[in-house]
Amino acid sequence: MKKTIAVINQKGGVGKTTTSINLACGLALEGKKVLLVDLDPQAHSTIGLGIRPGSYPHAVHDVLINKKNIREVILATEIQNLDLLPSHIRLDRAEQVLTPEMFKESRLDKAIRPLEYDFVVIDCRPTLGTLTVNALYACDFILVPCEMSRYSLDGFADLMETIDTVKNTTDVPNREVIRILLTKYDARKTVSNEWILEQLGDYRNLLFDTKIRQNEALNQAHMAEEPIFMFKPSSSGAEDYLSLTKEFLSLCQ
Repeated sequence: MKKTIAVINQKGGVGKTTTSINLACGLALEGKKVLLVDLDPQAHSTIGLGIRPGSYPHAVHDVLINKKNIREVILATEIQNLDLLPSHIRLDRAEQVLTPEMFKESRLDKAIRPLEYDFVVIDCRPTLGTLTVNALYACDFILVPCEMSRYSLDGFADLMETIDTVKNTTDVPNREVIRILLTKYDARKTVSNEWILEQLGDYRNLLFDTKIRQNEALNQAHMAEEPIFMFKPSSSGAEDYLSLTKEFLSLCQ
């Protein structure tokens, strides 16, 4: 049964796209059939897989606005088992067009529901607008990257309130489908780390055991437009995202 994961945080720079790309790639390397959906007009997930905006005729906005057949828009990547629904800067205007539409929050869900994948990973834009609500509506699991810094927690309560509103169900406790991933972790910063964990308060039981350590290879992989597993498989970044992939799969089981 397909599982859809929304990678979301309304704050930028917390490792959202890095996590989307490398979790999707990690699942594909585990033999799972994966679709990565780039739902950010900046198209960083698309670029991060070595696909340049403008090199493809259609993108996710054509699916959401023009109701283009999603199968005609999906691109194969160089990574076995991993496909991409690419983005483009035109998606920014699409959000404005969608806002007054009826049933706008279900457009993405209707498009991906018939697809035969083991996992769909959605890289959301850093806002809580119509596109992100589409991702929340479509997903079964919510992954929130949280940078180990003071300001990464700003707006966190608003994010959780939005999640609770969109994912309000009576059969599944909301918090069972949410996990927080700590990123840019440095074990040497003991005092800062303790403060961040203290601020998370009631959400500490939602933390992944895996933490993504600060690792220059992750930045370099972005520049090389490759997942960390391809760019430097021996790095701590690859080690951490492999650990996240395995922990996530164990949660699914």
